[in-house]
Amino acid sequence: MARFVSPITDMKPNGYLLFFKSKTNTQLITYKDELESIQNTTNVHVLANGNVENVFYSGNAKVKYFDEFGQQYAERDPVGGEKQLGDFSDFDLVVSYDINDIVEGSDGEFYKSLSNGNIGNDPTITPTQWEQIKFLGVWNTNITYAIGDVVKTSTGNLWKALAAQAGNDPEADGGTNWIPAISGVKIPEVIALEDRTTTVIPQTGGGLLTALRVNELRDGDTGFLLPLANSVSANQTITITQPDEYVANEPIVTRSGSDTITDSSGTDTSITFDNTQSVELTLTSDGVSDWSL
Repeated sequence: MARFVSPITDMKPNGYLLFFKSKTNTQLITYKDELESIQNTTNVHVLANGNVENVFYSGNAKVKYFDEFGQQYAERDPVGGEKQLGDFSDFDLVVSYDINDIVEGSDGEFYKSLSNGNIGNDPTITPTQWEQIKFLGVWNTNITYAIGDVVKTSTGNLWKALAAQAGNDPEADGGTNWIPAISGVKIPEVIALEDRTTTVIPQTGGGLLTALRVNELRDGDTGFLLPLANSVSANQTITITQPDEYVANEPIVTRSGSDTITDSSGTDTSITFDNTQSVELTLTSDGVSDWSL
């Protein structure tokens, strides 16, 4: 369905328009909306500011222009056929836009109308009347992307361009041209993961160590305990360190329950830290009953 855009920009205020099927004198029914639910009057009124409200119709039309005294001063045939809804056509100062109508601004960006009867408001400079919107595209090697463009790859991942470039597949890029579109520092799960791998828990006086953390042994207590291997998922870890300043101590870390501790020489039940320099051990759980070094 076409939306009427007048080829004449100086319509006579308070006049009216008559619409006919193109190349005929057969009256054309027009509507206020694209769903054809609200019919216009036969004489479509021209507002005092020289604009008309929305006029929709199917196909091409012929329009006759009349002033406020009923005198015809212009005729155009055809009109409107080139302006179809859904084309995201260029913004036009003389069109009355409805809420949620989408246009392309002079800057090449797309905008959505925030109100009905939105006339004469350039979307590039009137954010009170228009909302700029973006469309998410799928990465295409033939497109030159601008800095900040976001694309989706065939794997479903979202990427943001770091540089104006083309032909660089985000999935294969080493971080020079693309980075993940969502910052990991804002994701609670990523924050928790970073805490697990970077937060040191000072351990003194023996007791249960904490899985998924860095446990720093600071005294010579012999009563430190590994958590049960089945308290975490398979392939999750615990890290135990003894910094250089504490190597004079000889703490012992023992299994919990009937778990085992496995290394290249077999299985054991405890680890004695009797080192002459700092040490860091990472043990991996099988999720059942064993921690492996």
